[in-house]
Amino acid sequence: MGKDIILTDTLNSPEIPEDYLLHYFTHILCENGHGQFLLDGKEQTIGKNDICFWLPGAAVDKVLFSPDFNAVFLLVSFDMMSKNNPDIGWGIKAYMFSKENPVIGLEQDVAEKCKHNFLLLKEKFADESHRFRMEIVHLQLKMLVMEMWNVFADKMEQNMKNNDKAALFQRFLQLVEMYCMEHREVEYYAGKLFITPKYLSEICKKSSNKPASDWIRNYATTRLILLLRNDNLTFTQIADSMNFSSQSFFSRYVKKVLGVSPGEYRSRLG
Repeated sequence: MGKDIILTDTLNSPEIPEDYLLHYFTHILCENGHGQFLLDGKEQTIGKNDICFWLPGAAVDKVLFSPDFNAVFLLVSFDMMSKNNPDIGWGIKAYMFSKENPVIGLEQDVAEKCKHNFLLLKEKFADESHRFRMEIVHLQLKMLVMEMWNVFADKMEQNMKNNDKAALFQRFLQLVEMYCMEHREVEYYAGKLFITPKYLSEICKKSSNKPASDWIRNYATTRLILLLRNDNLTFTQIADSMNFSSQSFFSRYVKKVLGVSPGEYRSRLG
């Protein structure tokens, strides 16, 4: 096997052994262009400021980079990485996260910091005249690993927040479907979800580009149309089922959402 640490700008470097995928943790920090590859049978893409992780033994195939692709490739041997795991618990978390998320996007400043750490590690590893070369290399690698764990932690928290918001949005839709006949106020659903009306509308806008009020109105209008099309129901019965306090309030609501009065709507159906 070759060196324990290899930093290069191409996978065609003579420093990289042919079987590197079996024995190295491969990090690809893209600075320009884009690439694509199959990882364990799944298609992945990488672009500017993305960092990609190929774990030892991963099935990587059909690697293709654009003509303007520019990246920093850091390879660390399995043995070297195993010796410099600062924390077993976090090591397992990071391993599982990078397995599920082989490509993650970095902010510009984080990408620059990542490249700086890569270069520092290469510099320390290359300084064979230093009396404490390997001790410093081990420390530098531990720092690089913890910097990457910090990035993973931020991404994991972000994913959790996004998942929480998605779950809240789905729960909101379920509640609207259940209660839109009687309750058409954002405040009602926000209370059910134990959040503020403003936050509920923010979640809806981020999840669907529509405010909460639009979803409530859409569900209620769909139910209203079905009821109006049922000739066996009187307007009073429909108004009662939709929790209107009077026939006049019901008529005003119908005209607001459908543009015509209940009677006009039914006459058009006939």
